[in-house]
Amino acid sequence: MRYRDFGATGLRVSEIGIGAYPISGLQTRPDGTRTGWTGVEDDESVALIHRAEELGVNLIDSAEGYGAGHSEEVVGRALQGARRQKWIVATKVQPNQGLDREKADAAAAKKRILEACEASLRRLRMEAIDLYQLHAIPHGCASETVMGALAQLKREGKVRFYGISTNDREAIERLRSFGPIEVLQIGYNLLERSADALLTWAQRERIGTLIRVPLAKGMLTGKYQGASAADALPAEDLRKERFSRPEARDAFEKLPQLNVLADGTGRTMPQAALRFVLQHPGVSCVIAGAKNRQQIEENAAACDVPPIEGDELKRALAIAETVKTPGWIG
Repeated sequence: MRYRDFGATGLRVSEIGIGAYPISGLQTRPDGTRTGWTGVEDDESVALIHRAEELGVNLIDSAEGYGAGHSEEVVGRALQGARRQKWIVATKVQPNQGLDREKADAAAAKKRILEACEASLRRLRMEAIDLYQLHAIPHGCASETVMGALAQLKREGKVRFYGISTNDREAIERLRSFGPIEVLQIGYNLLERSADALLTWAQRERIGTLIRVPLAKGMLTGKYQGASAADALPAEDLRKERFSRPEARDAFEKLPQLNVLADGTGRTMPQAALRFVLQHPGVSCVIAGAKNRQQIEENAAACDVPPIEGDELKRALAIAETVKTPGWIG
């Protein structure tokens, strides 16, 4: 495993981290139906986190909204005892939950952040969160209050660093007028590269970056290809609807062309996708989702596969330009 500076935090973060959305598994809706990530078992999720630690992975990213907190609970179970000190634990809060978009209610906005943090700490079974991130752009009327609440959590030692998950540069600048943004979680992958300039700016500003959806929710794994790709997913899988859209069906018919990045290159297709993201100088850590030990082993090895450059890179980008995704990056 290789490590990079995490912006100006002073932390060194593994190039590959764990995106902990998949380990939230399936959840039951009020009407009794189930939805979420299929093929996930908590015991295996704990085992994959432990295996990741053996491989040198030191960052895991969760959220209160991943499986109604279940992802955080699994992370907390996996990182009990001495293991905790080996990890940078990140999670996220939805700042707008229960707030009116137009009505300024500073007390409610502050209460939302402080109470959500306490709930995440309980689920994680931890005294402090290394990185606490806004999972959405706060309502404009609440921005200053939300940033103040994050600063308070840091002063109290419940949060070490904080940031936001967004690709919206304007929103980032607005929030920075009320306080520092130490880390950005940015959506970026071979098929969706609109954040190129944002990543370059973050590097210049010494802001750490976590890269979400680097595998485009599985589209870049090579596992789902052809117009009937959606048929490979169980009905309750949260990706089923988007995989079934016309633009996605068209994309899946073109994706096999990207196998040139894997065939005979010393890379698997997931490793090629991760290697592409790691080559951007503004990237600190790539948080790829994993459901089992085999997947985290494959992801972690992406640090060591041959780079994608020259004519190979030009060809891959030309192919990617023809592939339209169902909008994984909002």
